[in-house]
Amino acid sequence: MYRSDDGADHWIEVTEGLPSEWGLGMTIHPNDPDTVWVCPAVSSFQHWMPDGQMAVHRSRDQGRTWERLTSGLPDDAWVNVLRDAMASDALQPAGVYVGTNTGQLFHSADEGDSWRQAEPLFPAINSVGTATL
Repeated sequence: MYRSDDGADHWIEVTEGLPSEWGLGMTIHPNDPDTVWVCPAVSSFQHWMPDGQMAVHRSRDQGRTWERLTSGLPDDAWVNVLRDAMASDALQPAGVYVGTNTGQLFHSADEGDSWRQAEPLFPAINSVGTATL
């Protein structure tokens, strides 16, 4: 994970505190640019969650520190979150959505503190988006 503070002229690694250096799903808070969520995977060739335990990691300080969010997420989840399969909405507090390659869609209405699975199962989820009406 990297971030840039100067329009991509220079990059700062912010991987420390994450369980791996690889992951595809990521979304940024719509109203707080310091907050980001990511779903790390084991590696570039093992695209499942570390130890098969689903977790979303959140940073509220531009990636300086990370917290592991698991409340409501499955413990035995050998799943992958694809590149475009995370999104956040513009509500207060922000909602966060995560889709898996096995068709599960998880939603947090409290910025990742707790999660619920949507029913029913879907086909593999390649992309998640939000709209506020």
